[in-house]
Amino acid sequence: MRLLFVINPVSGGKKKADHATLIRNFFNDRAETIEICIFDGPASAQELKKTIRHWHPDRVVAVGGDGTVKAVAEQLLHTRISMGIIPAGSANGMAAELEIPTGFEQAMMVILEGKVQVIDAIRMNQREICIHLGDLGLNALLVKNFEQGGTRGKLGYALSSFKTLWQRQSMKVQIRNAQVSLTRVAFMIVLANARRYGTGVSINPDGNLSDGLFEVVIVRRLSLWELFKMIWQFKPFDPRKTEVIQADQVTITSRRKAHFQVDGEYLGKVNSVNADIMAKALHVLTPA
Repeated sequence: MRLLFVINPVSGGKKKADHATLIRNFFNDRAETIEICIFDGPASAQELKKTIRHWHPDRVVAVGGDGTVKAVAEQLLHTRISMGIIPAGSANGMAAELEIPTGFEQAMMVILEGKVQVIDAIRMNQREICIHLGDLGLNALLVKNFEQGGTRGKLGYALSSFKTLWQRQSMKVQIRNAQVSLTRVAFMIVLANARRYGTGVSINPDGNLSDGLFEVVIVRRLSLWELFKMIWQFKPFDPRKTEVIQADQVTITSRRKAHFQVDGEYLGKVNSVNADIMAKALHVLTPA
């Protein structure tokens, strides 16, 4: 078996040279063939694409957080190459969603012996791919503040949350597709392929990665306690403050530009998002 490991050297704010060493040591006495690719910026995407095309791996493993997972997933859409994950970021939401262990050796055994699950992806504005969660509004602003802050991990999210609360604004949005046409005032609109954020909080308890649908979660009210839960707690959002719509396509427009993020990557401010499902788009490795 040919395994390509894609290491983000600064995921979680720490140098990850130790992962390269751990991987090489793990395979010293094994029959698998391995290759290691360092992923450290947008230019690395083209190098990764070339490596996959020329080296023909059986499995490609993202070693990092949700941003690294997204970057690897984009190269594997609509192929039969399976993606594995070794969680190593500030937020590891997709790894948690797939119940991948946080320990290195346990995660490695999922890569070698796990089962393959075929999951959906969401295409946004014809160019962005989301396999986990994207959103407009308050959480996207939190992601922006976290990226600009100097502290990683949950402490970094906590510090960023106070700044985010001072800056929060509600949005008036229109949500439309063939089945619905709604106008809502909300603090946050989530496009959810998965169920929970990397911090553990459940935003979409009934989500299913492989059902050919995604959920539009409208968070109408958001208190300090709700934001606190996004960072530290593992309880769902208050259903009395949220509204959920299942869809395979939706267009969301906001009169005022809103902060926008996809899979933990802040993408700026937008007036509209068009999203549609890409069913059965990606093979991922999960615990057997």
